[in-house]
Amino acid sequence: MTNLEVVTAFFASYQNHDYTGMHSCLDPQVEFSDLAFRRIVGADVRAMWQWFCVPTESRPKPVRIASFQILNAEGDRVTAKYEVDYTLEGGHRVNYVIQSGFTVRNGKIVRQVDTPAVSNFKFAGMALGFPKSLLALTPFFKPIIRREMGKKLAEFQRTGSDPVAAP
Repeated sequence: MTNLEVVTAFFASYQNHDYTGMHSCLDPQVEFSDLAFRRIVGADVRAMWQWFCVPTESRPKPVRIASFQILNAEGDRVTAKYEVDYTLEGGHRVNYVIQSGFTVRNGKIVRQVDTPAVSNFKFAGMALGFPKSLLALTPFFKPIIRREMGKKLAEFQRTGSDPVAAP
């Protein structure tokens, strides 16, 4: 498979909530980072994708990938954008576009860096609601989000579910 085909297969699997298909596109030591995870590696990345593909206590339906588009594929780099849509417990609907940069080697994704195409404040408004969204205007926002998401991912890995409390 070409690098473009690997990333396309990854997103097609994500759209179908097929985390095993996603996992087959990943290198065993894949690295991932975004707003919620500064840097996770290997089994933590695979667990994160599984977590997003299944219903949980705090997110009754899996994350929906409304669309994805490959923007560029050159050498071992592939860039794409995709739209996520999910509803958190309490009715907070989260919907935004993510710019994603991939590094692919030997037919496997070795690194993925996601950047939301919305401000931290807008993201916090969707995910947390007002007045908690004001937290996004402080330097504490990313550390708090990362700590809370790390706890939730660890709980999912331990039990197959996540804590209900929002960050």
